[in-house]
This record gives sequence, C-alpha cells and structure tokens, in this order.
Amino acid sequence: MEGKETEGMLKMTTDKRQQKRSRSDREEERDRLSELPDCVVLHIMEFMDTKYAVQTCVLSKRWKDLWKRLTYLGFNTTLFNNVVKFNKFVSRVLSGRDGSVSLLNLEFTRRGMAEPKLFNRLMKYAVLHNVQQFTVSLNLSFRQSFEFRPYIFSCESLTFLKLSFNSFDTSIVALPGSLNMPALKSLQVEAVSFTARDNDYAEPFSTCNVLNTLILDGCSLHKDAKFLSISNSSLSSLTISGSFEGGAYKIALSTPNLSSLTVTGHNNHTISSACNLSFLEEVTIDTLGYTLFPNTDLLIISWLQVLTNVKILRLYSGTLLTILRIYLLSN
Repeated sequence: MEGKETEGMLKMTTDKRQQKRSRSDREEERDRLSELPDCVVLHIMEFMDTKYAVQTCVLSKRWKDLWKRLTYLGFNTTLFNNVVKFNKFVSRVLSGRDGSVSLLNLEFTRRGMAEPKLFNRLMKYAVLHNVQQFTVSLNLSFRQSFEFRPYIFSCESLTFLKLSFNSFDTSIVALPGSLNMPALKSLQVEAVSFTARDNDYAEPFSTCNVLNTLILDGCSLHKDAKFLSISNSSLSSLTISGSFEGGAYKIALSTPNLSSLTVTGHNNHTISSACNLSFLEEVTIDTLGYTLFPNTDLLIISWLQVLTNVKILRLYSGTLLTILRIYLLSN
C-alpha cells in the first residue's frame, strides 16, 4: 500500500514538473516583440539600418507595412553588394514609404561614383517630408561635373545639416547666395563653394536666424567672389578648417555672440571682424598655414590681434613653431 502511495506521489510530482516545464517552454516560445504596440516596435526599428528595418516586412502580415512609417532613414552603400542594388533599394523605399509621416532624420552615405539624379531626388523628398536632420557623405573625386540642385537650402523644418563631399574640385558643389533655413541650428559643410550675391561678398548665413554651430571644412569661394562674410548674430561656435583645394581668401566676421572659434588645417585666410567679439571664451589654433608662403607667421599674428578679447587661447606646437619664426628672424 505504501509503495502505491509513493508511486502516486512521484507521478504527481513528475506531472507537475512537466506542466511547469511546458508552461516555461510556452513562455519562451512567445513572440514578445510582436506583442508590443506599433509605436514601440517602430521606435526599436529606428535604431536599425534601413536595409534591415525594411527586411522585417517578411516576418508576418502585421510587419509587412510597419517600415513604411519609419521617421529615420539611413542609406549606406557599404551594406550592398553593388551600386545597382543600392540605387534600386533607395528608390523603392522613397516610393513605398508612407508620405503622410514626417521624416525626422535622413542619412545618406555613398561610396564610389555618386549619381546626381538619385541624390537630388533624395533631397527633394527630404524637403517635402519636413526633414529635421540631414546627413550626406558623397565621393565626387572622379567627377568633372555634378548637377547639384539645392532643394535642401530652402527647407524650413531642418535643424541639423551636414554635407560632406570628398572632392579635389570644391567648385563642383556651389551653394546658393543665401541659405533660407529659418530653423537651422547646426551646419557642417565640407568641400563646397560659396556664391557671391550682389558684390564680391559671399554672405550665405545671415538668413539662418537661429544658427548656433557652423563648421566649414575645406570650402572655397565660387567664381568671382573674393570675400566670405560670416554674418550671424546668433552664432556661438565656429570652426574653419582650411585645405589646399579650398585656396586662400578673406573672411570677415560679424558674429557679436561668438563664444568659441577653432582654426585648423592649411589655412591661409585673412580674418577680420566688424565687432569686438566681447563674448569670445576660447580660441583654438592648430594650423601651419601654407608653409610654402613666407608670411604665414605674420598671418597668424594678425588673427591673434583680431581675437584680443579671448579668455582661453590654445596654440598647438606647429602653430607656435610657425610664430617662432618671427622671433628667430628678428634676432
């Protein structure tokens, strides 16, 4: 009798363990991700590259159209076997995405030969869908010309813009005389040229009323322009990085609220200021200028004379050695 009771108890214990294990297995098999509301799933998908986010459409009927409501799009050729597949994918996404959903962030990285038609379509799409952040990296080094249509420079919703063009000829991409972007807070441009308006001055930033950060990397002046006027009362941080391709030209500052200035690269620009820069907190100079020019040291001294109100001044070793030439030549 006791043996039967013991056997029954063991069977009950085994059955309970099996039931517990079965419940545990069912818990593990549950698709917890699909149980989340669409807004949470979409937020997770925003952290994925767009290629992989679009591929989720094969998971189930529910996932089929979720990607069409993404507010972030990121296109990068490094994730594709060839350029043809990349171009087709970008076109498919732009055609298939839900046009009623605003586009908050768009990133486009194109290695190899860039296709103007696709890029210009991308810019136009971004403007029409109220893009807020736009980042572009294109290789134009092997192009003689590039049909650049400046749709993005009339975008009223844009707050952040980065245009990086790898090019030996900075005149290939010429920015319009005035950038009409009233919401823009941060602008970074590389290897572009600035167009003069009514006179020898190129003055592209004066209509960007809330611009706070400006980075100019290897930029030049287009055709007849002789001066770059950086005129903006809201600008707080300015970086000027020179290059051999960008050439040398005069820069006139009209930035009364500037607090940070950085000058790097092969700079041979003459810098002047129409205001006393009384809010200037820190200046960093890390440049040798064009070392083939005999007056580079005098040029750096002229910058320092314009920046007399600065509170913190950082001069890197190469800059100090260049300035030291004046002392050595005078003794």
